[in-house]
Amino acid sequence: MTQYSSSIDKKLTLQVIVWSLLIGLLFSGAQVITDYRSETAEFVQDVEDLLVGRQATTALALYNYDTETLVAELASLLPYRAIVAANVAENTTDYHVHKGLGINELEQSPEVYLIFDIDLLEPDRYTDIPRVIGRLSVYADKREITVAQERRALFTLVIDLTRNIALAIVLVLVFRARLTGPIKRMTNNLLDVDIQQPGHVPLQVEESLEGTELDDLCSKMNALLVAMRSEMEQRIVAESKAKNLNEELEEKVRLRTHELNQTNQDLQTSLDQLKQMQDLLLQAQRMASMGQLAAGIAHEINNPVAVVYSNIATLGEYMSELIQLAEEYQHAEASISDVAVRNALEGMRNELDLQFVRDDAPELIAASKHSLERVRNIVNELRTFSDADKLPKEDLNLAEVMDEVISDSGLNSLENIHVIAVMGELPMVRSVRPQVKMVLEKILQNAREAMPEGGVIEVAAELTDSAVELVIKDTGVGMEPEDVASAINPFFTRKEVGDGTGLGLTVAYNIMMHLGGELKIASQPGEGTMVLLKFPCLT
Repeated sequence: MTQYSSSIDKKLTLQVIVWSLLIGLLFSGAQVITDYRSETAEFVQDVEDLLVGRQATTALALYNYDTETLVAELASLLPYRAIVAANVAENTTDYHVHKGLGINELEQSPEVYLIFDIDLLEPDRYTDIPRVIGRLSVYADKREITVAQERRALFTLVIDLTRNIALAIVLVLVFRARLTGPIKRMTNNLLDVDIQQPGHVPLQVEESLEGTELDDLCSKMNALLVAMRSEMEQRIVAESKAKNLNEELEEKVRLRTHELNQTNQDLQTSLDQLKQMQDLLLQAQRMASMGQLAAGIAHEINNPVAVVYSNIATLGEYMSELIQLAEEYQHAEASISDVAVRNALEGMRNELDLQFVRDDAPELIAASKHSLERVRNIVNELRTFSDADKLPKEDLNLAEVMDEVISDSGLNSLENIHVIAVMGELPMVRSVRPQVKMVLEKILQNAREAMPEGGVIEVAAELTDSAVELVIKDTGVGMEPEDVASAINPFFTRKEVGDGTGLGLTVAYNIMMHLGGELKIASQPGEGTMVLLKFPCLT
Protein backbone atom coordinates (compact mmCIF):
# COMPACT_ATOMS: atom_id res chain seq x y z
CA MET A 1 0.00 0.00 0.00
CA THR A 2 2.84 2.42 0.81
CA GLN A 3 4.18 1.87 -2.69
CA TYR A 4 0.99 3.30 -4.19
CA SER A 5 1.14 6.37 -1.93
CA SER A 6 4.77 7.14 -2.82
CA SER A 7 3.93 6.90 -6.52
CA ILE A 8 1.95 10.18 -6.24
CA ASP A 9 5.23 12.12 -6.21
CA LYS A 10 6.58 10.18 -9.18
CA LYS A 11 3.44 10.61 -11.24
CA LEU A 12 3.17 14.31 -10.41
CA THR A 13 6.87 14.88 -11.12
CA LEU A 14 6.64 13.09 -14.46
CA GLN A 15 3.50 14.94 -15.53
CA VAL A 16 4.87 18.37 -14.58
CA ILE A 17 8.17 17.77 -16.41
CA VAL A 18 6.54 16.26 -19.49
CA TRP A 19 3.97 19.06 -19.81
CA SER A 20 6.63 21.71 -19.21
CA LEU A 21 8.81 20.22 -21.95
CA LEU A 22 5.89 19.87 -24.35
CA ILE A 23 4.75 23.46 -23.82
CA GLY A 24 8.35 24.67 -24.13
CA LEU A 25 8.82 22.77 -27.38
CA LEU A 26 5.50 24.14 -28.69
CA PHE A 27 6.41 27.78 -28.03
CA SER A 28 10.00 27.29 -29.21
CA GLY A 29 8.74 25.66 -32.40
CA ALA A 30 6.39 28.59 -33.02
CA GLN A 31 9.25 31.04 -32.45
CA VAL A 32 11.57 29.10 -34.78
CA ILE A 33 8.94 29.00 -37.54
CA THR A 34 8.29 32.72 -37.15
CA ASP A 35 12.04 33.53 -37.30
CA TYR A 36 12.47 31.27 -40.31
CA ARG A 37 9.68 32.97 -42.23
CA SER A 38 10.89 36.42 -41.23
CA GLU A 39 14.48 35.60 -42.22
CA THR A 40 13.42 34.24 -45.60
CA ALA A 41 11.09 37.18 -46.32
CA GLU A 42 13.82 39.68 -45.38
CA PHE A 43 16.32 37.95 -47.67
CA VAL A 44 13.87 37.92 -50.59
CA GLN A 45 13.14 41.63 -50.11
CA ASP A 46 16.87 42.50 -49.94
CA VAL A 47 17.65 40.58 -53.15
CA GLU A 48 14.74 42.20 -54.99
CA ASP A 49 15.93 45.65 -53.85
CA LEU A 50 19.45 44.76 -54.98
CA LEU A 51 18.24 43.78 -58.44
CA VAL A 52 16.19 46.97 -58.76
CA GLY A 53 19.27 48.97 -57.85
CA ARG A 54 21.37 47.25 -60.56
CA GLN A 55 18.64 47.27 -63.20
CA ALA A 56 19.54 50.55 -64.95
CA THR A 57 23.35 50.10 -65.13
CA THR A 58 23.07 46.47 -66.22
CA ALA A 59 20.50 47.36 -68.93
CA LEU A 60 22.82 50.08 -70.29
CA ALA A 61 25.79 47.69 -70.38
CA LEU A 62 23.69 45.02 -72.15
CA TYR A 63 22.40 47.56 -74.69
CA ASN A 64 25.98 48.48 -75.57
CA TYR A 65 27.20 44.88 -75.36
CA ASP A 66 29.72 46.01 -72.77
CA THR A 67 30.82 42.57 -71.61
CA GLU A 68 33.47 43.87 -69.25
CA THR A 69 30.96 46.04 -67.39
CA LEU A 70 28.44 43.18 -67.26
CA VAL A 71 31.06 40.86 -65.78
CA ALA A 72 31.90 43.46 -63.16
CA GLU A 73 28.22 43.98 -62.34
CA LEU A 74 27.62 40.25 -61.94
CA ALA A 75 30.79 39.78 -59.88
CA SER A 76 29.64 42.53 -57.51
CA LEU A 77 26.46 40.52 -56.81
CA LEU A 78 28.23 37.31 -55.78
CA PRO A 79 29.61 38.51 -52.42
CA TYR A 80 26.03 39.10 -51.21
CA ARG A 81 24.85 36.51 -48.68
CA ALA A 82 23.76 33.16 -50.20
CA ILE A 83 24.06 34.35 -53.89
CA VAL A 84 26.14 31.75 -55.74
CA ALA A 85 25.61 32.72 -59.41
CA ALA A 86 24.41 35.61 -61.60
CA ASN A 87 23.43 35.73 -65.28
CA VAL A 88 22.49 38.33 -67.92
CA ALA A 89 20.81 37.20 -71.15
CA GLU A 90 19.55 39.16 -74.16
CA ASN A 91 16.07 38.31 -75.41
CA THR A 92 16.57 38.49 -79.15
CA THR A 93 20.00 36.80 -79.39
CA ASP A 94 22.04 34.12 -77.65
CA TYR A 95 24.25 36.74 -76.10
CA HIS A 96 24.61 36.22 -72.34
CA VAL A 97 27.12 36.71 -69.53
CA HIS A 98 27.31 34.29 -66.55
CA LYS A 99 29.27 34.52 -63.30
CA GLY A 100 29.51 32.04 -60.35
CA LEU A 101 28.46 28.36 -60.31
CA GLY A 102 28.01 26.79 -63.72
CA ILE A 103 24.63 26.32 -65.34
CA ASN A 104 25.02 22.50 -65.29
CA GLU A 105 25.71 22.43 -61.57
CA LEU A 106 22.71 24.67 -60.90
CA GLU A 107 20.41 22.48 -62.98
CA GLN A 108 21.53 19.27 -61.23
CA SER A 109 20.04 20.42 -57.89
CA PRO A 110 17.26 22.88 -58.75
CA GLU A 111 15.52 22.29 -55.40
CA VAL A 112 18.51 23.75 -53.52
CA TYR A 113 18.50 27.15 -55.26
CA LEU A 114 16.13 30.10 -55.40
CA ILE A 115 16.02 32.11 -58.65
CA PHE A 116 15.43 35.90 -58.64
CA ASP A 117 15.22 37.81 -61.93
CA ILE A 118 14.25 41.23 -63.28
CA ASP A 119 13.55 42.56 -66.77
CA LEU A 120 16.17 44.86 -68.34
CA LEU A 121 14.63 47.77 -70.27
CA GLU A 122 16.10 49.73 -73.13
CA PRO A 123 17.69 52.94 -71.72
CA ASP A 124 15.46 56.04 -71.83
CA ARG A 125 18.10 58.02 -73.72
CA TYR A 126 17.67 55.80 -76.78
CA THR A 127 13.92 55.50 -77.01
CA ASP A 128 10.71 57.11 -75.86
CA ILE A 129 8.99 53.80 -75.17
CA PRO A 130 11.42 51.41 -73.41
CA ARG A 131 11.19 47.77 -74.41
CA VAL A 132 12.48 44.66 -72.65
CA ILE A 133 15.88 43.79 -74.08
CA GLY A 134 17.01 41.10 -71.62
CA ARG A 135 16.84 39.65 -68.10
CA LEU A 136 19.11 39.79 -65.05
CA SER A 137 18.95 36.59 -62.91
CA VAL A 138 20.65 35.60 -59.66
CA TYR A 139 20.73 32.19 -57.92
CA ALA A 140 20.64 31.93 -54.11
CA ASP A 141 21.54 28.82 -52.05
CA LYS A 142 18.64 28.06 -49.67
CA ARG A 143 21.01 26.41 -47.20
CA GLU A 144 23.05 29.59 -46.81
CA ILE A 145 19.91 31.66 -46.21
CA THR A 146 18.82 29.71 -43.13
CA VAL A 147 22.21 28.74 -41.63
CA ALA A 148 22.24 31.70 -39.21
CA GLN A 149 18.58 31.19 -38.39
CA GLU A 150 19.20 27.52 -37.54
CA ARG A 151 21.91 28.47 -35.04
CA ARG A 152 19.56 30.95 -33.39
CA ALA A 153 16.76 28.36 -33.34
CA LEU A 154 18.98 25.82 -31.58
CA PHE A 155 20.04 28.40 -29.01
CA THR A 156 16.41 29.45 -28.44
CA LEU A 157 15.33 25.81 -28.02
CA VAL A 158 18.06 25.08 -25.46
CA ILE A 159 17.24 28.23 -23.45
CA ASP A 160 13.47 27.51 -23.44
CA LEU A 161 13.92 23.88 -22.44
CA THR A 162 16.31 24.83 -19.65
CA ARG A 163 13.88 27.44 -18.35
CA ASN A 164 10.91 25.05 -18.44
CA ILE A 165 12.87 22.27 -16.71
CA ALA A 166 13.88 24.68 -13.94
CA LEU A 167 10.25 25.81 -13.57
CA ALA A 168 9.06 22.19 -13.45
CA ILE A 169 11.59 21.36 -10.74
CA VAL A 170 10.41 24.33 -8.64
CA LEU A 171 6.76 23.29 -9.07
CA VAL A 172 7.54 19.69 -8.10
CA LEU A 173 9.38 20.81 -4.96
CA VAL A 174 6.48 23.09 -3.97
CA PHE A 175 3.91 20.31 -4.58
CA ARG A 176 5.93 17.84 -2.53
CA ALA A 177 6.38 20.25 0.35
CA ARG A 178 2.83 21.63 0.48
CA LEU A 179 0.55 18.94 -0.97
CA THR A 180 1.73 15.43 -1.80
CA GLY A 181 4.01 15.14 1.23
CA PRO A 182 1.26 15.84 3.81
CA ILE A 183 -1.22 13.68 1.84
CA LYS A 184 1.24 10.77 1.77
CA ARG A 185 1.90 11.03 5.50
CA MET A 186 -1.83 11.17 6.25
CA THR A 187 -2.33 8.10 4.02
CA ASN A 188 0.40 6.22 5.90
CA ASN A 189 -1.34 7.07 9.18
CA LEU A 190 -4.58 5.69 7.76
CA LEU A 191 -2.82 2.49 6.64
CA ASP A 192 -1.44 2.06 10.15
CA VAL A 193 -4.95 1.99 11.67
CA ASP A 194 -5.58 -1.29 13.52
CA ILE A 195 -8.41 -3.01 11.67
CA GLN A 196 -9.50 -4.65 14.92
CA GLN A 197 -9.76 -1.30 16.72
CA PRO A 198 -10.76 1.33 14.14
CA GLY A 199 -11.12 4.85 15.49
CA HIS A 200 -8.97 4.15 18.56
CA VAL A 201 -6.37 6.74 17.46
CA PRO A 202 -8.01 9.66 15.54
CA LEU A 203 -6.48 10.80 12.24
CA GLN A 204 -5.15 14.34 11.92
CA VAL A 205 -4.03 16.50 8.99
CA GLU A 206 -0.91 18.62 9.06
CA GLU A 207 -1.09 22.32 9.85
CA SER A 208 -0.54 23.34 6.21
CA LEU A 209 -3.75 21.53 5.16
CA GLU A 210 -6.00 22.54 8.06
CA GLY A 211 -9.27 24.07 6.99
CA THR A 212 -9.15 22.40 3.57
CA GLU A 213 -11.23 19.59 2.05
CA LEU A 214 -8.69 17.10 3.46
CA ASP A 215 -9.47 18.33 6.97
CA ASP A 216 -13.18 17.66 6.36
CA LEU A 217 -12.32 14.27 4.84
CA CYS A 218 -10.19 13.39 7.87
CA SER A 219 -13.04 14.32 10.24
CA LYS A 220 -15.46 12.22 8.20
CA MET A 221 -13.05 9.25 8.22
CA ASN A 222 -12.66 9.52 11.98
CA ALA A 223 -16.45 9.43 12.33
CA LEU A 224 -16.66 6.42 10.02
CA LEU A 225 -13.94 4.58 11.95
CA VAL A 226 -15.79 5.19 15.22
CA ALA A 227 -19.02 3.97 13.60
CA MET A 228 -17.21 0.88 12.30
CA ARG A 229 -15.93 0.09 15.78
CA SER A 230 -19.45 0.44 17.21
CA GLU A 231 -20.91 -1.72 14.43
CA MET A 232 -18.24 -4.41 15.00
CA GLU A 233 -19.12 -4.55 18.68
CA GLN A 234 -22.81 -4.85 17.89
CA ARG A 235 -22.09 -7.48 15.25
CA ILE A 236 -20.15 -9.59 17.76
CA VAL A 237 -23.13 -9.50 20.12
CA ALA A 238 -25.54 -10.32 17.28
CA GLU A 239 -23.37 -13.22 16.07
CA SER A 240 -23.28 -14.62 19.59
CA LYS A 241 -27.05 -14.52 19.79
CA ALA A 242 -27.39 -16.03 16.32
CA LYS A 243 -24.98 -18.81 17.29
CA ASN A 244 -27.10 -19.69 20.33
CA LEU A 245 -30.25 -19.64 18.24
CA ASN A 246 -28.61 -21.85 15.63
CA GLU A 247 -27.50 -24.31 18.28
CA GLU A 248 -31.01 -24.48 19.69
CA LEU A 249 -32.47 -24.85 16.21
CA GLU A 250 -30.02 -27.62 15.29
CA GLU A 251 -30.99 -29.49 18.46
CA LYS A 252 -34.65 -29.26 17.53
CA VAL A 253 -33.88 -30.47 14.02
CA ARG A 254 -31.95 -33.43 15.40
CA LEU A 255 -34.84 -34.44 17.70
CA ARG A 256 -37.39 -33.97 14.93
CA THR A 257 -35.30 -36.03 12.51
CA HIS A 258 -35.00 -38.83 15.04
CA GLU A 259 -38.78 -38.92 15.49
CA LEU A 260 -39.49 -39.03 11.73
CA ASN A 261 -36.78 -41.53 10.70
CA GLN A 262 -39.37 -44.32 9.98
CA THR A 263 -40.54 -42.82 6.71
CA ASN A 264 -37.87 -41.74 4.27
CA GLN A 265 -40.22 -39.71 2.12
CA ASP A 266 -41.73 -37.91 5.10
CA LEU A 267 -38.28 -37.39 6.54
CA GLN A 268 -37.00 -35.83 3.32
CA THR A 269 -40.06 -33.59 3.07
CA SER A 270 -39.72 -32.52 6.69
CA LEU A 271 -36.03 -31.80 6.26
CA ASP A 272 -36.69 -29.69 3.16
CA GLN A 273 -39.41 -27.76 4.95
CA LEU A 274 -37.25 -27.33 8.02
CA LYS A 275 -34.30 -26.10 5.94
CA GLN A 276 -36.55 -23.60 4.20
CA MET A 277 -37.93 -22.46 7.53
CA GLN A 278 -34.42 -22.18 8.88
CA ASP A 279 -33.33 -20.00 5.93
CA LEU A 280 -36.40 -17.83 6.32
CA LEU A 281 -35.85 -17.57 10.06
CA LEU A 282 -32.21 -16.62 9.64
CA GLN A 283 -33.08 -14.14 6.94
CA ALA A 284 -35.86 -12.71 9.10
CA GLN A 285 -33.48 -12.46 12.04
CA ARG A 286 -30.90 -10.71 9.89
CA MET A 287 -33.49 -8.35 8.50
CA ALA A 288 -34.89 -7.65 11.97
CA SER A 289 -31.42 -6.92 13.33
CA MET A 290 -30.59 -4.84 10.27
CA GLY A 291 -33.92 -3.04 10.58
CA GLN A 292 -33.13 -2.00 14.15
CA LEU A 293 -29.63 -0.99 13.15
CA ALA A 294 -30.88 0.87 10.07
CA ALA A 295 -33.53 2.72 12.09
CA GLY A 296 -30.90 3.81 14.60
CA ILE A 297 -28.42 4.82 11.91
CA ALA A 298 -31.09 6.67 9.92
CA HIS A 299 -32.18 8.57 13.02
CA GLU A 300 -28.66 9.41 14.11
CA ILE A 301 -27.52 10.47 10.61
CA ASN A 302 -30.67 12.31 9.53
CA ASN A 303 -30.53 14.94 12.29
CA PRO A 304 -26.90 16.05 11.78
CA VAL A 305 -27.37 15.90 8.00
CA ALA A 306 -30.34 18.25 8.28
CA VAL A 307 -28.27 20.60 10.44
CA VAL A 308 -25.31 20.48 8.02
CA TYR A 309 -27.61 20.99 5.01
CA SER A 310 -29.20 24.03 6.65
CA ASN A 311 -25.78 25.38 7.67
CA ILE A 312 -24.40 24.96 4.17
CA ALA A 313 -27.36 26.87 2.73
CA THR A 314 -26.79 29.66 5.29
CA LEU A 315 -23.04 29.50 4.62
CA GLY A 316 -23.74 29.97 0.90
CA GLU A 317 -25.73 33.12 1.68
CA TYR A 318 -22.96 34.38 3.97
CA MET A 319 -20.35 33.66 1.31
CA SER A 320 -22.34 35.60 -1.31
CA GLU A 321 -22.65 38.54 1.06
CA LEU A 322 -18.94 38.44 1.93
CA ILE A 323 -17.95 38.32 -1.75
CA GLN A 324 -20.32 41.21 -2.47
CA LEU A 325 -18.80 43.14 0.46
CA ALA A 326 -15.28 42.44 -0.85
CA GLU A 327 -16.30 43.73 -4.29
CA GLU A 328 -17.73 46.90 -2.71
CA TYR A 329 -14.43 47.38 -0.87
CA GLN A 330 -12.59 46.88 -4.14
CA HIS A 331 -14.73 49.54 -5.85
CA ALA A 332 -14.12 51.87 -2.90
CA GLU A 333 -10.31 51.58 -3.13
CA ALA A 334 -10.18 54.28 -5.80
CA SER A 335 -11.50 56.82 -3.34
CA ILE A 336 -8.73 56.14 -0.79
CA SER A 337 -6.17 58.94 -1.00
CA ASP A 338 -3.45 57.09 0.92
CA VAL A 339 -1.38 55.23 -1.71
CA ALA A 340 0.17 52.93 0.90
CA VAL A 341 -3.25 51.83 2.11
CA ARG A 342 -4.46 51.21 -1.45
CA ASN A 343 -1.35 49.17 -2.23
CA ALA A 344 -1.75 47.17 0.99
CA LEU A 345 -5.41 46.43 0.15
CA GLU A 346 -4.52 45.43 -3.40
CA GLY A 347 -1.72 43.16 -2.17
CA MET A 348 -4.04 41.50 0.35
CA ARG A 349 -6.69 40.94 -2.35
CA ASN A 350 -4.12 39.39 -4.69
CA GLU A 351 -2.78 37.17 -1.92
CA LEU A 352 -6.30 35.94 -1.07
CA ASP A 353 -7.05 35.38 -4.80
CA LEU A 354 -10.53 36.88 -4.49
CA GLN A 355 -11.47 35.97 -8.06
CA PHE A 356 -10.70 32.29 -7.43
CA VAL A 357 -12.74 32.34 -4.19
CA ARG A 358 -15.64 34.02 -6.04
CA ASP A 359 -15.61 31.30 -8.73
CA ASP A 360 -14.84 28.29 -6.54
CA ALA A 361 -17.02 28.90 -3.46
CA PRO A 362 -20.43 28.38 -5.20
CA GLU A 363 -19.16 25.14 -6.79
CA LEU A 364 -17.96 23.82 -3.42
CA ILE A 365 -21.27 24.63 -1.76
CA ALA A 366 -23.24 23.05 -4.63
CA ALA A 367 -21.10 19.90 -4.46
CA SER A 368 -21.64 19.71 -0.70
CA LYS A 369 -25.41 20.01 -1.15
CA HIS A 370 -25.34 17.27 -3.78
CA SER A 371 -23.42 14.96 -1.45
CA LEU A 372 -25.87 15.67 1.39
CA GLU A 373 -28.78 14.86 -0.92
CA ARG A 374 -27.10 11.53 -1.63
CA VAL A 375 -26.80 10.90 2.14
CA ARG A 376 -30.48 11.79 2.54
CA ASN A 377 -31.45 9.29 -0.14
CA ILE A 378 -29.41 6.58 1.55
CA VAL A 379 -31.06 7.42 4.91
CA ASN A 380 -34.51 7.22 3.31
CA GLU A 381 -33.69 3.75 1.95
CA LEU A 382 -32.42 2.65 5.35
CA ARG A 383 -35.66 3.77 6.97
CA THR A 384 -37.63 1.30 4.84
CA PHE A 385 -36.33 -1.45 7.15
CA SER A 386 -38.23 0.05 10.09
CA ASP A 387 -41.11 1.85 8.30
CA ALA A 388 -42.20 -0.96 5.95
CA ASP A 389 -45.18 -1.97 8.12
CA LYS A 390 -46.31 1.50 9.18
CA LEU A 391 -48.06 2.62 5.96
CA PRO A 392 -51.73 1.78 5.21
CA LYS A 393 -52.54 -0.85 2.60
CA GLU A 394 -54.95 -0.44 -0.33
CA ASP A 395 -56.33 -2.46 -3.24
CA LEU A 396 -53.93 -2.29 -6.19
CA ASN A 397 -54.01 -3.25 -9.86
CA LEU A 398 -50.43 -4.44 -10.54
CA ALA A 399 -50.74 -3.82 -14.29
CA GLU A 400 -51.58 -0.15 -13.70
CA VAL A 401 -48.80 0.26 -11.15
CA MET A 402 -46.27 -1.36 -13.52
CA ASP A 403 -47.32 0.92 -16.42
CA GLU A 404 -46.94 3.93 -14.14
CA VAL A 405 -43.45 2.87 -13.01
CA ILE A 406 -42.31 2.18 -16.61
CA SER A 407 -43.59 5.61 -17.68
CA ASP A 408 -41.95 7.42 -14.75
CA SER A 409 -38.61 5.64 -15.28
CA GLY A 410 -38.36 6.84 -18.89
CA LEU A 411 -37.52 3.38 -20.23
CA ASN A 412 -39.91 3.80 -23.17
CA SER A 413 -37.95 6.85 -24.34
CA LEU A 414 -34.60 5.02 -24.52
CA GLU A 415 -33.64 3.95 -28.06
CA ASN A 416 -31.45 1.01 -27.06
CA ILE A 417 -33.79 -0.54 -24.47
CA HIS A 418 -37.15 -2.13 -25.35
CA VAL A 419 -39.77 -3.00 -22.72
CA ILE A 420 -42.28 -5.78 -23.49
CA ALA A 421 -45.05 -5.99 -20.88
CA VAL A 422 -47.74 -8.70 -20.97
CA MET A 423 -49.87 -8.35 -17.85
CA GLY A 424 -53.42 -9.28 -18.90
CA GLU A 425 -56.39 -9.28 -16.51
CA LEU A 426 -55.17 -9.70 -12.93
CA PRO A 427 -57.03 -9.75 -9.62
CA MET A 428 -56.52 -6.92 -7.15
CA VAL A 429 -53.85 -7.28 -4.48
CA ARG A 430 -53.84 -5.57 -1.11
CA SER A 431 -50.59 -3.73 -0.59
CA VAL A 432 -48.91 -0.37 -0.02
CA ARG A 433 -48.75 1.52 -3.32
CA PRO A 434 -45.56 3.61 -2.67
CA GLN A 435 -43.69 0.53 -1.47
CA VAL A 436 -44.78 -1.59 -4.44
CA LYS A 437 -43.66 1.19 -6.78
CA MET A 438 -40.32 1.34 -5.00
CA VAL A 439 -39.83 -2.43 -5.44
CA LEU A 440 -40.59 -2.24 -9.18
CA GLU A 441 -38.40 0.85 -9.60
CA LYS A 442 -35.42 -0.86 -7.94
CA ILE A 443 -35.72 -3.98 -10.11
CA LEU A 444 -36.18 -2.02 -13.37
CA GLN A 445 -33.24 0.20 -12.46
CA ASN A 446 -31.02 -2.87 -11.93
CA ALA A 447 -32.21 -4.30 -15.25
CA ARG A 448 -31.34 -1.11 -17.10
CA GLU A 449 -27.89 -0.87 -15.50
CA ALA A 450 -27.21 -4.53 -16.41
CA MET A 451 -27.63 -3.64 -20.11
CA PRO A 452 -25.16 -0.81 -20.81
CA GLU A 453 -25.23 -1.61 -24.54
CA GLY A 454 -29.01 -1.92 -24.63
CA GLY A 455 -31.36 -4.90 -24.63
CA VAL A 456 -34.88 -6.10 -23.85
CA ILE A 457 -36.82 -6.07 -20.57
CA GLU A 458 -39.74 -8.53 -20.47
CA VAL A 459 -42.55 -8.15 -17.91
CA ALA A 460 -45.23 -10.82 -17.45
CA ALA A 461 -47.74 -11.74 -14.75
CA GLU A 462 -50.13 -14.60 -14.04
CA LEU A 463 -52.43 -15.87 -11.30
CA THR A 464 -51.27 -19.04 -9.51
CA ASP A 465 -53.17 -20.48 -6.56
CA SER A 466 -53.86 -17.53 -4.27
CA ALA A 467 -51.04 -15.26 -5.43
CA VAL A 468 -50.15 -13.06 -8.39
CA GLU A 469 -46.69 -13.84 -9.73
CA LEU A 470 -44.94 -10.98 -11.52
CA VAL A 471 -41.79 -11.83 -13.54
CA ILE A 472 -39.26 -9.22 -14.72
CA LYS A 473 -36.51 -10.53 -17.03
CA ASP A 474 -33.66 -8.67 -18.75
CA THR A 475 -31.06 -9.63 -21.34
CA GLY A 476 -28.16 -8.08 -19.43
CA VAL A 477 -24.79 -9.38 -18.28
CA GLY A 478 -26.26 -11.69 -15.61
CA MET A 479 -24.71 -12.61 -12.25
CA GLU A 480 -22.43 -15.27 -10.85
CA PRO A 481 -24.03 -17.83 -8.49
CA GLU A 482 -22.27 -16.35 -5.47
CA ASP A 483 -23.59 -12.88 -6.41
CA VAL A 484 -27.14 -14.22 -6.68
CA ALA A 485 -26.85 -15.70 -3.18
CA SER A 486 -25.68 -12.35 -1.78
CA ALA A 487 -27.84 -10.03 -3.91
CA ILE A 488 -30.34 -9.20 -1.14
CA ASN A 489 -27.69 -8.67 1.52
CA PRO A 490 -27.45 -5.07 2.67
CA PHE A 491 -24.71 -2.99 1.02
CA PHE A 492 -23.72 -5.80 -1.38
CA THR A 493 -22.83 -4.35 -4.80
CA ARG A 494 -20.38 -4.93 -7.65
CA LYS A 495 -20.57 -1.31 -8.78
CA GLU A 496 -17.77 1.19 -8.44
CA VAL A 497 -17.55 3.13 -5.20
CA GLY A 498 -20.00 6.03 -5.35
CA ASP A 499 -22.18 4.46 -8.10
CA GLY A 500 -24.49 2.49 -5.79
CA THR A 501 -25.31 1.79 -2.15
CA GLY A 502 -26.07 -1.93 -2.41
CA LEU A 503 -29.49 -1.40 -0.81
CA GLY A 504 -31.78 -1.67 -3.85
CA LEU A 505 -32.60 -5.39 -3.74
CA THR A 506 -32.33 -5.39 0.06
CA VAL A 507 -35.05 -2.74 0.28
CA ALA A 508 -37.18 -4.58 -2.31
CA TYR A 509 -36.81 -7.91 -0.47
CA ASN A 510 -37.63 -6.34 2.90
CA ILE A 511 -40.74 -4.65 1.51
CA MET A 512 -41.98 -7.89 -0.10
CA MET A 513 -41.51 -9.78 3.16
CA HIS A 514 -43.50 -7.17 5.12
CA LEU A 515 -46.23 -7.24 2.48
CA GLY A 516 -46.54 -10.99 2.90
CA GLY A 517 -45.05 -11.75 -0.50
CA GLU A 518 -41.87 -13.25 -1.89
CA LEU A 519 -38.89 -12.17 -4.00
CA LYS A 520 -36.71 -14.67 -5.84
CA ILE A 521 -33.77 -14.15 -8.20
CA ALA A 522 -32.46 -16.42 -10.95
CA SER A 523 -29.48 -15.47 -13.13
CA GLN A 524 -26.63 -16.84 -15.24
CA PRO A 525 -23.57 -14.93 -16.47
CA GLY A 526 -24.21 -13.64 -19.98
CA GLU A 527 -27.85 -14.83 -20.00
CA GLY A 528 -29.57 -12.02 -18.10
CA THR A 529 -31.45 -11.99 -14.79
CA MET A 530 -35.02 -12.93 -13.83
CA VAL A 531 -36.77 -11.61 -10.71
CA LEU A 532 -39.97 -13.26 -9.45
CA LEU A 533 -42.34 -11.25 -7.25
CA LYS A 534 -45.25 -13.04 -5.56
CA PHE A 535 -48.13 -10.89 -4.22
CA PRO A 536 -50.93 -12.45 -2.14
CA CYS A 537 -54.39 -11.94 -3.66
CA LEU A 538 -57.41 -10.51 -1.84
CA THR A 539 -59.37 -13.21 0.00
